[in-house]
Amino acid sequence: MRNKPYYKNWIWYYHLIACLLFIGFLCWGFYLSSFVEYWYSNNSFTNYDILISFFSVQVNIMTIVWLIIYIINFDKKEKHGILTDRFRMVMMNLNMLVFLIFWMGVVYYAKSGEDSIANYGTNQILCTIVTHLICPILLFIIYQFSMGNERYTYNFYKKWDIYIVFIYAASYLAYVYIRGELYLQNNNTGWYPYPFVDFQNLFIGNSVILYVLYLIIAFFIWFSLHHLWLVYNNNLIFNYKQYKKIIKII
Repeated sequence: MRNKPYYKNWIWYYHLIACLLFIGFLCWGFYLSSFVEYWYSNNSFTNYDILISFFSVQVNIMTIVWLIIYIINFDKKEKHGILTDRFRMVMMNLNMLVFLIFWMGVVYYAKSGEDSIANYGTNQILCTIVTHLICPILLFIIYQFSMGNERYTYNFYKKWDIYIVFIYAASYLAYVYIRGELYLQNNNTGWYPYPFVDFQNLFIGNSVILYVLYLIIAFFIWFSLHHLWLVYNNNLIFNYKQYKKIIKII
């Protein structure tokens, strides 16, 4: 698939369309929220700050940067770091959580009656569905055609890619906590982007330190399961490619 120059390869165009979709709806969402519809506050900057605090929005931005670099360097034979299949697994892992957060949020708010997606305006619903549902699905589809170039071992803790996921997740948790404390000092709204990281109203217990430890353990397991699936999925694709080669020889 990668032997053809980019202008003759449908995979390049697929990534380009996905990138434009990410950029278009993310920018549109920021514009509507901050200058037109004011989704969370009457203050433009507060709307921007609340949007940028969402894990999903940050992952969207990282995905856009990765897609742009991938598109520009598509024809390069030597692949290192951000251009490798292993980094694709990093982006896929994070986007899988964005996808799951969307559905978990739909279920949670539907049951609690708080801030349900049904209460959103049409434009907000559209932006949310595209960036949280459609875009991750697009990445998962192209994953099936881009991976399987080598077999991976299931002991992925010896590789670097899973640690990028862990480091970002830990950094995000620290960011959310510090941001929440700053908002509390100024008696503002929009303290925490998600209920489970509302450190003023813990889901479990009364100790913030213990609660953070629970979150770290939970997400360590969660992201590891994502990576386990992605490695398994890669190896299935690899086996299929090897089978096709054997059939051609026969």
